[in-house]
Amino acid sequence: MISEDLRARAEKYVKLEEEALTKISIAVPQDSSLYNIAEDFLRMAKDYYSDAKSFMGKNDYVDCISAINYSYGWLDAGVRLGILSGSGDHRLFVHYR
Repeated sequence: MISEDLRARAEKYVKLEEEALTKISIAVPQDSSLYNIAEDFLRMAKDYYSDAKSFMGKNDYVDCISAINYSYGWLDAGVRLGILSGSGDHRLFVHYR
């Protein structure tokens, strides 16, 4: 039996990722050699987010949380590297200082 705590955590993390995805954008110019890498980071984040939503729909909260953490990791790493912009949101992203 799935605990309510696990379900609540999965829902919380998916909602947080949804917020993060609304604030993220590619930070490097399109003619930069890093643009394709930034696109790949963003694609990976969105793919893992999609997987998390699929797992949630199957009440598979363990795999949902695993996938959402990978998604968030791609976003956070991209922001930290400076190839993605987190719109200056230091609550959602770890910015390089």
